[in-house]
Amino acid sequence: MKSGKHISTLIIVLLLALMLPSLISLLRGPAATPDLFSAGYSLEQANALSDESGKPVYVLATADWCAPCQALKRGALHDPQVVDLIENRAIPVYLESGTNPEEIRSLGVRAFPTTMILEHGQVISMMEGGASAERYADALRSSLPESP
Repeated sequence: MKSGKHISTLIIVLLLALMLPSLISLLRGPAATPDLFSAGYSLEQANALSDESGKPVYVLATADWCAPCQALKRGALHDPQVVDLIENRAIPVYLESGTNPEEIRSLGVRAFPTTMILEHGQVISMMEGGASAERYADALRSSLPESP
């Protein structure tokens, strides 16, 4: 019986340890919207600009209650290499679940955070979940064409 209790205790401790980063992120509160979204384009505006410029639309769908979203906003989306890729190769759009639920739903977002690349209003690339700056930059390089 004792070994069963030890295993149960070990499992609980491991689960708590795995949840700790998410809990800390949530306790810190929502991260500020990264500066690369300062233009404040709506999805409709970005799609119109995309048609004019030939650049795809980069969409980040996020939620204030989502710990991986906050980690992505505090981490990879402040990395100079990631910011440069997005700003030079795409038109950035920030969609927050509390503010833009209809747009998020229209894109078929199933999880947060979700990164999408759109061309002519159609999703051509999608990545769910967070990532390190290096992994995120690699995904963007493979999804975003060089500047026209």
